[in-house]
Amino acid sequence: MAEPEAEPSLRSYLQILRKRRWWVTALTLLGLAVSLALSLTQQKMYSASAQLLVQATGGINLALSSSQYSVTPTDVQTELQLVTSAQVQNLVRKELGSTPPVSAVEVGQTNVIAVTAVDPNPARAALVANTYARAFVSSSTAATISNLAAAENQLSGQIQVLSKEIAHLKPGSGSAPQQAALSNQQAVLKGQLAQLQVAGSVASTGLEFVTPALAPTSPSSPKPTQDALVGLLAGLALGVGAAFLLDNLDDTLTTSESLEEVNGASVLVTVPMVASWKKIENPVMVAISEPTSPAAEAYRSLRTSLQFSRQDGALRTLLVTSSHAREGKTATVANLGAVFAQAGERVVLVSCDLRRPRLSQSSTPADAPELSSVLTGELSLDQALTPVADVEGLWSLSTRAVVPNPTEMLASRRARELFRELAERFDLVLIDSPPVLPVADAMILTTYADGVLLVVASAQTRRAELQRTTEKLAQANAPVVGMVLNKVSTYSSYGRYGGYGRYGSYGGYGYAADSGDGQNTHNGFPLLR
Repeated sequence: MAEPEAEPSLRSYLQILRKRRWWVTALTLLGLAVSLALSLTQQKMYSASAQLLVQATGGINLALSSSQYSVTPTDVQTELQLVTSAQVQNLVRKELGSTPPVSAVEVGQTNVIAVTAVDPNPARAALVANTYARAFVSSSTAATISNLAAAENQLSGQIQVLSKEIAHLKPGSGSAPQQAALSNQQAVLKGQLAQLQVAGSVASTGLEFVTPALAPTSPSSPKPTQDALVGLLAGLALGVGAAFLLDNLDDTLTTSESLEEVNGASVLVTVPMVASWKKIENPVMVAISEPTSPAAEAYRSLRTSLQFSRQDGALRTLLVTSSHAREGKTATVANLGAVFAQAGERVVLVSCDLRRPRLSQSSTPADAPELSSVLTGELSLDQALTPVADVEGLWSLSTRAVVPNPTEMLASRRARELFRELAERFDLVLIDSPPVLPVADAMILTTYADGVLLVVASAQTRRAELQRTTEKLAQANAPVVGMVLNKVSTYSSYGRYGGYGRYGSYGGYGYAADSGDGQNTHNGFPLLR
């Protein structure tokens, strides 16, 4: 997980987006591409709409009421639900042979209903919309007429009942008031019947087919421009979300504060990423090839920091190691040796990575003396030391070939004597060590060193890995003089590199001959990563 900040700010969010910019860009373009692909391959559809007006005319309530009747929003919503009722669909099926789907919506805040049909054929879309509209009006009219007829029959029946009651009353028997009341009631019912008969003659449901649907000239979907904009925005949102998710799940170390929190030792310098390091054929000794570069200045700053630790002369042998391979320890050894030599000190670089040598692998011919020859007693130290061309005061004790028993060779009595002799003959002995976690070689070499310089690759070394490395160094009582935060990038977006786990078998880390990757030399020094 990325190192937490006390108070996340807009700047920190922007840094995350810049760091994961390729994810944001890729997902944004993917969203755009997918939306355009779907839009351009989708079948063209045409929409046609017919409009109906809901009015306060016709009906039993209006016929029998003396007050003015108005249309309410509830009436409009009710009509919307009836557009696709079973009765309407039956009428549509009789005319079209099927019941294509339609939608009915209220137009704004008016009493107008729009019936919309969608079809690949524009003329067919208009036909379906108009058929539904006419069928809806016809269905509603038929229902209204049926209701009026039922009401007329009911009133006629009531009038007949009153007539019979009036006929049964005997004149002069004191029934005059009752007869008058029944006659008045009968007169009212006859008036209502007359109103219903008038309403029936001009029966209307209050629905008017005001605007027929016309065949559209352009498709309603797809809309490539609109779809592309939606896809672009969706991809951008997905990309931003992925960027923050990846940053939250990322447990690599990118800041000096996070390193010091895990290890406890101070970060002596941060070394920026050098573009040429991405290519194995380019040199790593930027202190010589690019003396004015930010990386060269960083190594000179590291030299200054280490000189304070060497004032009492107790730090003559310095072990440079890391948690895993490809974190920059070899480049740190080479450049640190160069800047110390430039300061007038006698420095020797000892390549002790007998499993995967990189420091001097290409700097000498195949038959040149090696560290292993000294450890086996085949050569003396004087015969094996090789001065680095054009860098006065800098020597190299190289390793090129992989040996079958590196741990035993480094733990031998001869190795201890060798490093004691080197410390007596040189002002500074820099040991290029295998990484700590994959193999035990680094733990053996800590017994020969006065201090350990731990190299951590920004956005590559994980928090748990540095924690395990710290614990192993503490178990060996190895004094860590400081750390180097290497490969620092503005975006810290570099992935993890291959490590020692690709050797083979031998405890998970076998021995393999050099892959022959065609590395060259610069001023007699290997151009290695």
